Amino acid sequence: MAKFILGNALRKKALHNGPLRHALWLLDLLVIGLLYGLFRLLPVSWASRTGAWLGRRIGPWFKSRCQHMRANLGLAFPDKSSEEIERLLPEIWGNGGAVLGEFPHLARIVDPRHDYLDIRFEQDIPTYSDPTRPAVFVTAHIANWEAAGASLHRYGVPLVALYSPLANPWLEKLLRRSRQALGCELISRDASMRPFVQALKQGRSVAMIMDRRIDQGTPIPFFGADKPSSTLAARLALKFGCPLVPVKIERRDGPRFRVTFLPPLQPAAPDADQEAQARDLTRQIHGHFEQWITERPGAWFCSKKIWSSAILRSRQGGNVTLSPDTDPHATHR
Repeated sequence: MAKFILGNALRKKALHNGPLRHALWLLDLLVIGLLYGLFRLLPVSWASRTGAWLGRRIGPWFKSRCQHMRANLGLAFPDKSSEEIERLLPEIWGNGGAVLGEFPHLARIVDPRHDYLDIRFEQDIPTYSDPTRPAVFVTAHIANWEAAGASLHRYGVPLVALYSPLANPWLEKLLRRSRQALGCELISRDASMRPFVQALKQGRSVAMIMDRRIDQGTPIPFFGADKPSSTLAARLALKFGCPLVPVKIERRDGPRFRVTFLPPLQPAAPDADQEAQARDLTRQIHGHFEQWITERPGAWFCSKKIWSSAILRSRQGGNVTLSPDTDPHATHR
């Protein structure tokens, strides 16, 4: 928010100027903190709807994010006209605003005494009856992705979740405080594989959001175009013989969600080497994401660059103008 208010030139200077960077962080905290405090005072349904209303109106101010959304949606839905793509942007921003409005109320959303989570299991796995037998759960930035962790916490599943930490340490602290209601340990994307290996050895499950690009990742088709992707979820599931479970999240009304735990994925060629199996399982994960996004593209929060600029230009007639792929924050995607 502060970077938007103060402009692109000042943003570039802030990257190399400690005091200015901290001033921007403080301004961010004031703006987001005020919104956060307002949402916390409101009932959860009002906070969700107020956040959605603000998101639809404020989101379009962020031109670079809108640019990424148009590019991502244009590649994912080549049959949609530019007018149809434009009509999706307010819906996407509205969903993002609703997620922000719901953050202060995660504890209430988790609480089984309230009817916010409609949890469904399409196939039984040992984890559901015995939380000490771990699984690997994967989902995407669709609806409110925090509902996956909320659902597992409701069933007493000890969880370690992969997440992208915010650059602003004060906002990071604010959001981590809300996520405490999910009862999971948060592991940064910058960490090695070791914390997840240790968690699975201890009988804790792992959760990951996997629709963003990962610089230096493995090229895996997503909507027919290679996306640099992490195969970590698949590799962990294969290494430990754990179920690899896609989790579909649908916003029903305001802060109410249907959370569906799908049948565990199986490699198409069990006799192939582990790397080939990991790529195959990641392709299957992408296939589920494609289906969910196609069903409701306005629920997909695709505000960051997902494919390389070269792929976007080749798929969209060379008319895409985006920031360079060597974005200093790209590792958190």
